[in-house]
Amino acid sequence: MTGFSEEPRATYSAHMDKAAFFAWLRAREGGRYELKNGEIIVHPGVSRNHHRVTGGFAHALRTRLQFEKWDIAIGEFAVEIRDDIRYPDVLVERRAEDGGAYSTADPVLLVEVVSPSSAGRDLSVKATEYLGLPSLEAYIVASQDEPIVWIWQRDAVTRAFAAEPVEIAGRDRTITLDALGIVLPLAEIYRGLGAA
Repeated sequence: MTGFSEEPRATYSAHMDKAAFFAWLRAREGGRYELKNGEIIVHPGVSRNHHRVTGGFAHALRTRLQFEKWDIAIGEFAVEIRDDIRYPDVLVERRAEDGGAYSTADPVLLVEVVSPSSAGRDLSVKATEYLGLPSLEAYIVASQDEPIVWIWQRDAVTRAFAAEPVEIAGRDRTITLDALGIVLPLAEIYRGLGAA
């Protein structure tokens, strides 16, 4: 680990497994929770810019990916990482038959929009967790305030991720997602936000 905290933590003392966490979560209204090492992590709400960038990614993906082939989820669909549960800001997976599922262990693309309190976690702790998923082809961390993203993509030949992400900055730049066969313009994702 890198020393970044998962704070703030909930005051729930019960150690939970995934099934108990999902049962507990279904009894709650609102809030952003994750399960890490058997403990419930409470996350604060998001800023308007965070919401806008998340929506920008979701819109850009929905207009480029075939509905019949891909599921795109925003913030409320879980990814299972061994015994942990995370809720990425945007998740893309191959279209699944089980419409009643609350989670997946097979995402193809994950996006986290960075807030000041989550930057360290998203760029280190979550990167380590997410890049260990066999199905994952790309992980993007995006600024919530200006058109800058950091992306890890699986190499088509070696099937490995680079040790460090590639930074893409500027409204005129694009994100090429080879595994999905699409290009996402930062100008579209960041419409109305950040410097030109």
